[in-house]
Amino acid sequence: GVKAKTNQQELEIHGNESTTLEIQSQKQVEPIVVKILSAMKNENKQKMILGVDKQKQLYNIIDIANITETFSEDDIIECMPSKMYGNNLTIDSESFVRKVEDNLPSLSELRTRIVNIKPDNNTYCIEAIILKAPERRNVQTKTGETITLSEMYVEDDTAQIWLKGWRNQARLLDECSIGEIISVTGVTAKPGLEGRTELFLTPYSGIKKKN
Repeated sequence: GVKAKTNQQELEIHGNESTTLEIQSQKQVEPIVVKILSAMKNENKQKMILGVDKQKQLYNIIDIANITETFSEDDIIECMPSKMYGNNLTIDSESFVRKVEDNLPSLSELRTRIVNIKPDNNTYCIEAIILKAPERRNVQTKTGETITLSEMYVEDDTAQIWLKGWRNQARLLDECSIGEIISVTGVTAKPGLEGRTELFLTPYSGIKKKN
């Protein structure tokens, strides 16, 4: 047992011969090693990277200083971010980034069959064929703002699903055509109309044509 008292804004702890003191050191933050799955610029010319680590954990990385400019898809980088909130990382001019050699999961290992996608706001990667060409329309929000929505219908060998993009993400769908096979990275799954699951592009999403 211990007794504690405050003395001139300092906390004193008094123990006896049976008191034990265990010191826990704070875990040191270590650099993160990820493979770049997709990388693109946002409207502010900042690089948005979707990365994956050895545990197949996906990370959203924003580079506000363009220090990853020389890196591209499939590169493996080691970085010490300036900020880290969950799986969201920020790289700035003070961050440490370098290219390394490592064995990390390939994109094919990360893909989820459409039938297994759940509306859980998790991030998914899929490969699918376009059944219905993208349609773009303007949608008015409750606040009166008019925003762009683009959507298309895709399928793999297990199921079909709607793939949608709002605002700047709508542009990713513009160059897609019916019958094309696409690899889509970094989309989130949410409940849509009539209880069906729908996929939504994020600022970190990428679309690559396979045929």
